[in-house]
Amino acid sequence: MEYINVVKDFAERTKQNLENIRKASKNGSQAQVCEVTQLINSLLGLLVFPQQQYFETIPKLRLSDLEAKGWPEIKQSPDFPENVGTLDRLMRYLRNAVAHFNMKFLTNDNHQISGVCVWNTNFNGQRTWMAELSAGELEKITEHFIEMMAQ
Repeated sequence: MEYINVVKDFAERTKQNLENIRKASKNGSQAQVCEVTQLINSLLGLLVFPQQQYFETIPKLRLSDLEAKGWPEIKQSPDFPENVGTLDRLMRYLRNAVAHFNMKFLTNDNHQISGVCVWNTNFNGQRTWMAELSAGELEKITEHFIEMMAQ
């Protein structure tokens, strides 16, 4: 099926793919299901693909206000000078982290991927921002961003 509204349609199809991955995981699929990997692939598509067309329209909502609406709290490292306080900045920083592979996968005691550490750098390559996101937080961010894009 063709894309009519590319950003909206891409977001909705990404959501469908994520739902299918979750169902396969919960149903004990014979195929290996990699949910966190799919979340990163989804973010890569959602944050990088429509950047030029969509990013200017991301609202400058305070993250603290979004937490009351179910968005996760972003645990930013206090060791870096920049603090992401609004949704548009968070999405820009996540986009930079995913697009430039400024990320490290975190694992639990069972060696399963449990989340990611993401960061932003300046033009000199110095880190200016960093946050750790659990798999659940990553999933919530992705779901809420899809809902926003699909409107």
